[in-house]
Amino acid sequence: MKSLVKENERVLIVAAHPDDETIGMGGSIRRFTEIGCSVRVVFLSDGVSSRDVQRESLVKRQNSSLAALSHLGVSDVYFSGNPDNMLDTLPLLEIAKQIEFHVLDFNPKTVFTHFPFDLNVDHKLVSEATQIACRPKVSSPVNGLLFFEVASSTNWHFGLNQFTPNYFIDITTTLSSKEKALQEYAAELDSFPNSRSLENLVNLSRTRGSFIGFEAAEAFQIAFIRE
Repeated sequence: MKSLVKENERVLIVAAHPDDETIGMGGSIRRFTEIGCSVRVVFLSDGVSSRDVQRESLVKRQNSSLAALSHLGVSDVYFSGNPDNMLDTLPLLEIAKQIEFHVLDFNPKTVFTHFPFDLNVDHKLVSEATQIACRPKVSSPVNGLLFFEVASSTNWHFGLNQFTPNYFIDITTTLSSKEKALQEYAAELDSFPNSRSLENLVNLSRTRGSFIGFEAAEAFQIAFIRE
């Protein structure tokens, strides 16, 4: 298969929380911006409001996100501001409409979002709502929809419906940019051997690379591709 994302195209990334995008596909985002793609990142939940003890304020989390994405060449960022881990209190249609606005406004060729069977409830609902907003209608601009993996959610869904990657992006040359972006989310990282440690996230990239003959890679599961 040739590269799905081509030069100068528009790529939309729909994530539940600030940090999911970098954990899941930071190296790929940098690859896209290096070839002239316009990348928009939309966050559906604030990522902090559900915690009894907050590691950081809402403003600091947003600033961390902007700093992380600047390492990846992205400045087109939207914070929807929905409450953390409470998307299940909103009608699914409302979430889908928030995403659909960006599909119509930004006109992306390719969309990336969460794996639909992640352990985190926000991830699940963002994935489902994105699938609704990106249905391959005749008039839809979206020609590809893919799911990324987020350590500590995708890998902690046990039993059936496991993440089964079938598309890999070589991030050998952009892994260092991903590391720098991840360090901006230091408040959200844990110490090794935790799943969300910097060491583990780098190791995962190298492991995914070994699956497919690259030094480092990010893995995705294809929802659909139409040419």
